[in-house]
Amino acid sequence: MNTINWFQNSDKKAVGDIYEGVYEIENLKGKLTLKVPNNPITLEKASLQLRKHLEGHIGNIYSTYAISNLLLKRKKVHKVDPRMKNFGSHCLIIKDVKGFTNAIFNKLDELGISYTHNIVQYRKLNGKKHQVSLFEKTHILSYQKEHRIIAWTKTNSPLKFEIGSIEKYAEIHTTEKIIETLKVDRL
Repeated sequence: MNTINWFQNSDKKAVGDIYEGVYEIENLKGKLTLKVPNNPITLEKASLQLRKHLEGHIGNIYSTYAISNLLLKRKKVHKVDPRMKNFGSHCLIIKDVKGFTNAIFNKLDELGISYTHNIVQYRKLNGKKHQVSLFEKTHILSYQKEHRIIAWTKTNSPLKFEIGSIEKYAEIHTTEKIIETLKVDRL
C-alpha cells in the first residue's frame, strides 16, 4: 500500500492525479489581478482552480478496479475502458473479493492499523466551491471505477505485509484481453 504522498507525486501515466489528497476546491472565473510589486497584471477572463491539500502524512492506499452493480446504474452493459491499459500490461481478476479483502482487513487488524474502504464517487468539480474526501475524484477519472482501502498509518513509507498466496483469490490476465472480452451485464 503506497502513501498518499507517493500517489500525489507519481509521474506514471494514470497513477495519481492533481486532486489526490485535496480536501477543498475553489474555482474562480472572471477578472483577476495578480499583485506583482510595481507592476500588477490584470487578466480579464481568467479561469483558476485553487486546491487545498491535506498536510503531512495521511495514510496508505490500495486501489482496485471495482466491478459492482453500480456499473449498470445507467446502462445495460459495462465494458472496461481502454485507458485502463495505462496501468499496465497485466491485471488480476479477484474472484473471491470477500476472502481477499477479509485477508487484508484481518492483517491490518492484527497490525493494529485502522482503515476504511469504499468505492470512489466521481463528481464534476466545476462551479464555485467543493469539499471533497479521499473517496471522491473528478468525473474525468470515472473510467477508473476505483475501490480504495485506506490504512491510517503514522509513517510516510509504503505499507508492506503478507496475506499468503493469492492464487485462491485471483487470476492473472493480460489487460488487453480483459478490455476486449470482459463485459458486465444484467442477467
